[in-house]
Amino acid sequence: MTTAQNASALNTAQTIASVGFDISNFTAPDVAQITHKVDLVHDEDGNAIAGYIIVGKNSREYQNENHAIRAEGYQKSAIRKTTIDVKTEEGASKLVDTIDSNSSRLATAVVVGWWGFTSGGVEAPLDKAMVRASYVKYPTWEDKVSNALEVDANFLKVSSPASLPTPTASLTE
Repeated sequence: MTTAQNASALNTAQTIASVGFDISNFTAPDVAQITHKVDLVHDEDGNAIAGYIIVGKNSREYQNENHAIRAEGYQKSAIRKTTIDVKTEEGASKLVDTIDSNSSRLATAVVVGWWGFTSGGVEAPLDKAMVRASYVKYPTWEDKVSNALEVDANFLKVSSPASLPTPTASLTE
């Protein structure tokens, strides 16, 4: 089996590990945004019937929201001129609320589509307010989106195995 044939049988992470990551990816223009489906609602057979389509941490959506959160944090800190006193119950609760709010904002920002959600029997267009509301009603949905964000392989795309460089050592089965 050739290296290219063996690489085609591997998943993205295995392919990167086996043949390396082409450094031209660092300067290549992004052509298409890579998305990942997060299954949220399942039928009685366990088949996904509704979910979100998200982009990863390297996306413009995530980076912009993360920047806004950090900038707001610095502004609030400058206005308060003091840190939140987490030794008090009120301070600890305020910090947890801030962390939870930031996490929810990021999890909402990366949702770029959905499937299986209807209103009055008609497919509903994506509505970020409804995404936020879903996280309040079903907190585990936010957890699923956040967990999917942590898996880089969900958002990495490797060139076709035929175009990858041949490693110096041959791959074994």
